[in-house]
Amino acid sequence: MQVMPGTAQAREQLAVKYGPLLSEQLEFGRLVTYVANKNQPIFGWFRFKEGFSAQLVKELVTNEWLLPQGSIILDPFAGCGTTLLTCQELGYFAIGCDIMPIAVFVTQVKLSYGQLDLQKIESAAQELLSLQCRSTGKSWPRVNIVDVAFDEETRGRALFYRDFILDVPDVHVRDFLMLALLGSLEEASRTSKDGQFLRLVERPPEPLETVFRDKLQAMLGDLRRVTVAGTSGSSNTRAHMAPGDARCLPNEIRNYAGKASAIITSPPYLNRYDYSRTYALELCLLCDQNGQPYVSDFEDLKAIRHSLLRSHIESKPAPTDFVHIPALQEILGNLQTRALNNPRIPIMIKGYFEDMNLAIEQMATMLRPGGLVALVVANARFEGELVPVDFILSEIAKTHGLVTTEVRVTRYKGNSSQQMGKYGRVPVRESILFWRKDGARKKSSPRTSV
Repeated sequence: MQVMPGTAQAREQLAVKYGPLLSEQLEFGRLVTYVANKNQPIFGWFRFKEGFSAQLVKELVTNEWLLPQGSIILDPFAGCGTTLLTCQELGYFAIGCDIMPIAVFVTQVKLSYGQLDLQKIESAAQELLSLQCRSTGKSWPRVNIVDVAFDEETRGRALFYRDFILDVPDVHVRDFLMLALLGSLEEASRTSKDGQFLRLVERPPEPLETVFRDKLQAMLGDLRRVTVAGTSGSSNTRAHMAPGDARCLPNEIRNYAGKASAIITSPPYLNRYDYSRTYALELCLLCDQNGQPYVSDFEDLKAIRHSLLRSHIESKPAPTDFVHIPALQEILGNLQTRALNNPRIPIMIKGYFEDMNLAIEQMATMLRPGGLVALVVANARFEGELVPVDFILSEIAKTHGLVTTEVRVTRYKGNSSQQMGKYGRVPVRESILFWRKDGARKKSSPRTSV
C-alpha cells in the first residue's frame, strides 16, 4: 500500500480492522495504575508510579483466565515486580526481567520478604539510626541533579547510611535496609517524580534521618502484619527476577521457552518518559552485590539511558528496520511536514516499534500454544498526529503468531496543554491488549544488537 503524506487512510483501515475488538471497560482504569499498590504490604515498599496494580493480575489470572496452579507466568517488563509478587502469593510460578538495575533490585527484595528475619533487621536498623553521622570520604557521582536535589548534609548522610548498610553481613538484612534508604531519597530531596524527568519543587525537603526512620518502621510493620496473617510464604520463592532486556531475553528466562501459559506486562509507553532521569537519584546511590556503584558519573547514567527501550526523546536510531506497517509509515511521513518541538520525535517513534517488534517476538517464543498475553499500553499524539499504539502493536503481534482477541479500553487520557492549545482536547486510549498464541511456528528475525 502506498501511503500519501498528510492522510490518515492507513490508520482508518486499522480502526476498521480492530474496531470490532474494542471493548470499553472503564472500571479497569483504576487497575492499570500503581495507586492501588501504595498502601498494600510489600507492594508499596517503593513508589513506582509507572506500574499497574496487583488487583489487575489477580483479576486476569484467577477470574478471567482461570489458570491452573503450576502455570508459568512471564513479565518481560517487570518493573518493580507487581506481576511476579502477585503470582507468587497466588501460588503460580512467575519469571521476569527488567533492564533497569533499580527495578531488578527492588523486585528481588520484595520477592524475598518471606526469608527476612525481623529481629535481625530491627537490630541492624536500631544500630544504624543510633550512630553519629560522619564523613565517609566518598562522594556522589558527578551528576548535576544530585547537587540540585540534596544539600551537602543530606548527601553526606545518605553515603554514611549506604556504607554502613553495605557492611551488613546478612544479604537479606542488607538489601532490606538499602531498599528503605532508596525509598526515602525523593521525600528527602527537592525533587518530585513527574512525567519525563525529576521536577524541582518548592517544598522544603524532610530530613533524611526522619524519612528513613519512618520508612523502616512502615516496612517492618508490613512484615509483622503478613507474618501474623500467615502470608509470609515459604523461604523458597515461587518467582524469579533477572536482569535482562525484553528485546533479547536472558538465558535464565529463555530456559522456559515454549512453556509460559501467560504473559502479563506493560512496556514503557510511547510518551517521551526517560526512566533514567526519573530514577536518577536512586541509580546514583545503588550498588551491586559487590558494593560497586552502578553509576559513577554522568556517562554511566547515559549508558543506562541508551540501553532502555526507545520510548524517550534521546533514543538513538534503532539498528533494525523490520517494521513496515503502512500506519506507521503514514505517521512518520506526516510528521516530516510538521514543525516539531523536538526533531528527534520520529526517531523515537520508529525506534519504539522496532524495539517492540523484537520484544513481541521474544514473548511469542516463550508462550506455549494457546498461551495468553495481557499487554497494558497507551496511544500517543505528537503535533496532532495520533499514534494508535494498540493497533500497530497488534499488527506486529500477528506477524509472530499472536492473535488479537480484545482491545480493552481502560481510560482516556488528554493530550498535553500545549497540544490542546493547537489541536483541541483529543483524548487517547489507554488499553489492555489481549493476544493468544496460535499453533503455527514463525521464522525468527535475525538477532540484532539493541
